[in-house]
Amino acid sequence: MTAIMLELAKLRRKRVWLVCLGTTALCLMWMAANVTRSAQGSPDGTASLLYMAPLVNAIVMTLFAAVISSRVCDVDHEAEAWKELLCLQRAGTVFGAKLTCSLMLIVGAVTLETAGLAALAAYKGFTDQVGLAELASFAVTQIGPCFTVAALVQAIALRWENQFVSLAVGLALSLAGLFSLFFSPVFQRLVPSGYFGLLSRVRMDWDPVAQVVSFHTIPFAWGDAALLAALCASIITVSARWFSRKEL
Repeated sequence: MTAIMLELAKLRRKRVWLVCLGTTALCLMWMAANVTRSAQGSPDGTASLLYMAPLVNAIVMTLFAAVISSRVCDVDHEAEAWKELLCLQRAGTVFGAKLTCSLMLIVGAVTLETAGLAALAAYKGFTDQVGLAELASFAVTQIGPCFTVAALVQAIALRWENQFVSLAVGLALSLAGLFSLFFSPVFQRLVPSGYFGLLSRVRMDWDPVAQVVSFHTIPFAWGDAALLAALCASIITVSARWFSRKEL
């Protein structure tokens, strides 16, 4: 806990919470633009929001996870503090504290987004509003891919002092997450940002004859969730072992 508090103290002047709020606002404004096209009291308005949110998050939240993970690591690169830091703290403690800080920011952003999504649905009076359990399930399926991206970017940010590398990887993952939505699930499973779409429980159907869009819910993808968890665990394990042997 002390290590986490120290990492948060380092970030006090980095304005990362403003990045968190700005990212959430961008996602909600994007979804609000879609809501304005839905009729008041629409029977599938909430479903359309839950369908659209992972598409938005594959782009925006992926970049957010990369940015905050990069900032958490760059604070010590800027101060050239690694030698002093690792003389006072174990490498594993530092690594875990930085990853936990990123997770806290991700959870905060996704929680705000989920609350905003529910508020948009209530404002429009959609008749298919969902309960807390469904909202919690949605939040978890967004936090998972975000955290995996953050873990991967942290490994890169710790390896290279120049944070352009980690941010470039974040941008690449953002684009990969977007385009993977148009390919088969096999391709989506290769990139962490592809799991935003894989774990989404809402699917859209288009009737070309009637020119009607409809939404339906599918069961939770436990297999894909397990794959994501395994991918995240592998990234953390490999990068933590490398960092513990890092030569300063």
